[in-house]
Amino acid sequence: MYNKNFKFLTTKLKNKQTWTYWTSFLLPFAAFMIYFAFQKFNILTVDLGQQYIDFLSFFRKNLLTDPGKLIYNFQNGLGGSMIATDAYYLLSPVNLILFLFPQNLLPIAVYLVIGVKFGLAGLSSYYYWRREKQNKIAYSLGASCAYALSGYMVANYFNLMWLDSVIFLPLLINAIDRILMRKENHLILITFALWVTNFYTGVMALFFGFLYLLSKLFFQEKRLRWPVFLNYFKSSVLASFLSSFVLLPVFFEMLEGKADTSAKWALSWQFPLQQELTKLVSGAYSFHEMEAGLPNIFMTTPFLLLAICYFLCKKISWKKRLVNGTLLLFLILSLSFTPFVLLWHLGQFPVWYPGRFSFILIFFCLNLGMQFLAKQAALEWGKKIIIGLLSIALVSYWYFVQNDVAFLDETTLLISTLFVALTLIFIYFIYSEHKFDPIFLSIIVILEAAINLTFSLNNLSFQNNYDYQNYQTNSQQVVNYLKNTNSSLYRTEKTFYRSDNDPFTSGYNGITNFNSITNSQTMTMLSNLGYLHNSNSYTNNGGTTLTDSLLGIKYYIEPNLTNKNIPTHQKMVYNNDNHRMDLDSYAIQKDFKQLILVKNNTALPLVFFSPTSKQKTDFYVDQPIHNQSTLFKNMTGSNENLFSLIKLPKPKLKNAHQDKVESENTFTQNKNKIQGEITYLLKINTNDAYYLELPNGIGENDTTLTVNNNQIDLSVRDNQVRLISLGHNQKGTRIMIKFGMKQDQLDLSQVKLFRLNTEKMSQIINRFKNGQPEIRQQALTLTTNTFSTKKNMRLLSTIPYSRNWLIFDNGKKLKTKSYLKTFLASDLKKGKHKLTFVYIPWIFLIGILLSLISLIILKLF
Repeated sequence: MYNKNFKFLTTKLKNKQTWTYWTSFLLPFAAFMIYFAFQKFNILTVDLGQQYIDFLSFFRKNLLTDPGKLIYNFQNGLGGSMIATDAYYLLSPVNLILFLFPQNLLPIAVYLVIGVKFGLAGLSSYYYWRREKQNKIAYSLGASCAYALSGYMVANYFNLMWLDSVIFLPLLINAIDRILMRKENHLILITFALWVTNFYTGVMALFFGFLYLLSKLFFQEKRLRWPVFLNYFKSSVLASFLSSFVLLPVFFEMLEGKADTSAKWALSWQFPLQQELTKLVSGAYSFHEMEAGLPNIFMTTPFLLLAICYFLCKKISWKKRLVNGTLLLFLILSLSFTPFVLLWHLGQFPVWYPGRFSFILIFFCLNLGMQFLAKQAALEWGKKIIIGLLSIALVSYWYFVQNDVAFLDETTLLISTLFVALTLIFIYFIYSEHKFDPIFLSIIVILEAAINLTFSLNNLSFQNNYDYQNYQTNSQQVVNYLKNTNSSLYRTEKTFYRSDNDPFTSGYNGITNFNSITNSQTMTMLSNLGYLHNSNSYTNNGGTTLTDSLLGIKYYIEPNLTNKNIPTHQKMVYNNDNHRMDLDSYAIQKDFKQLILVKNNTALPLVFFSPTSKQKTDFYVDQPIHNQSTLFKNMTGSNENLFSLIKLPKPKLKNAHQDKVESENTFTQNKNKIQGEITYLLKINTNDAYYLELPNGIGENDTTLTVNNNQIDLSVRDNQVRLISLGHNQKGTRIMIKFGMKQDQLDLSQVKLFRLNTEKMSQIINRFKNGQPEIRQQALTLTTNTFSTKKNMRLLSTIPYSRNWLIFDNGKKLKTKSYLKTFLASDLKKGKHKLTFVYIPWIFLIGILLSLISLIILKLF
């Protein structure tokens, strides 16, 4: 039996058809892998290095050992559901490759995951064009390579969670084609896969599938249209219900996060549509293009012109050309026309990475080109001339705007023009005239696709893999120590960060978070307290010792700069210094080789009881000191004012003068091209902590800032007021605050200086902590020790509120409520208490039930 199966396998491998499928996989796979082999396998850049790598590390650590963390965990900001995050970032089956590699080789594992996805995109599209559409092998290989190495794939290789939809799109269209032909199909399976692997790009592919079906129904007999549509509809609905275990929790979490924002559906354009023509050259990519560029639609020059040939071919029905032209026009307009842009992106403007559906436009154009090639019908010379004139116009436009587009240089223009010429030679003299025409086309397509990949990625910079590995190794030592010495539930933070998602890589409960599905209430609270943020991330930058204590940040990890004998390739990089001069009061817990662990003895537990408070809890935008003080008073019941406003001393000016007409703290630079400087020399009379409050509107483009000659990073995400720690325990010294002007005028009239009475703060909080519960976590359950209250109390927490939390006091269920529109809370009666918190993802469970019912229906019918 074994010999028989082995013989069958070897026969299949020797089969010519089988090897062409392997080739369709290997061509894009090899192109991608070889490029990064020459980059020393350094694949991490932008969001892959600053966000996704941390999620993937978290996934690899917990899927098999602690799967409950994939439902809820405290590494997700202040704590939150992970189900929608899993659905967006982690559910690709290709991610299982990660388990074949040790943790310290995670970047290499991700490199292989992405390479396999490139190969699978080539394989699925080859399957569609060769097996289902019976196109010639060489044509199909060329088209599959153009698809798998398209501008979308190359530009978004690091957005690896989107690539599964690129893989499944040809299979979706194939399933719809088979429905139209009333043949057996796998629409349910493909629709399910699109929903589950990435619902965001999946819904784009499914929407296009619906439009594609409608375009084909025009050519069905009238009596068959309704049965065909009904078959499609039933399969799509059943597949969607099968996916309920993902879609239901995603929908409700989106309501709390990304969907909480709004966009204006104005009848406007995002950019002049003709600018998109520049994205058709090889290497039309750069860092700027990620952030504020144009959608990536590179599809190789041959297939661009072949798609145009489709509309000039007489052998193709004018009705089909009209319908497909209408659909193509809609896709092109969707690149820039605001209502269509919002339609494709679920009502939200993309933050970076524009035109996230453009893989659909690329596939559709490639498919039109393949339909033209299948006719084997040479164009008349009049139409060939039209193609030639359009090509000349395109190249002329490239050269005309060359100086206005950063990625257009002499090399890219010369190579792109060469491929235009080669394509015209193919269309004019080779196509349908010579037997080698498929080989000729395939060679130039594959060559241009490989050149585009190389030129495009050469415009980016990449992080060294060992920087990530060094961070992971050293931070893990600290976290492992903490887990072995303190098993209670608390938060930990750092005075630097490699990425906003460091807690996921290291496994500690922090507050920083970078997630496209972010709890808006948590973000609003942290923003009010002064933490730097943007629309989908927030950091630990902007906190004070007061917020550390209130939010339960019990430990801090700091750089250890004393060890000078570390090999260069093992040294940690301490990026994004938080400049927390106020942490010197935290006791050193332990020294590690490259890190120091300190302890905050005034940190509150994440759950605590508090007397009833009549304090007002109004938070005001851009008033972090007021908001921190308000939170402190409400949580502790104290009436003490911990912060004092201090008047800034008279500044010392260098090459600048005060503009007293505007304000005495508005400064104008002298007109001698030497940078103006404004210096405040602050005499410190106490050991309290001092903070400088910079107003909204002062940033790195306006000024530099140094404190005692230490450069302060003034880069911001969204414009907001920010707090900068100046010093602590520095009685009898002076603090020098120096602004360096970058503009002709600098308005410092709203800059404020605050002093935090840390001694009084410690006394009040330590007194408040007496008798508070200690909390421990086991999977999705939190438990406290037994504690007593002498009267009725509020049960407060800094755990984000969710209806999924149940609280039991001595086995009796308590009524939960939202505290400050953010945190989980309840009420306690006088007496002894032992609390149990249980997180039950009700919507997820309902989704599982619906998925099971749908599976039963599928099996029965």
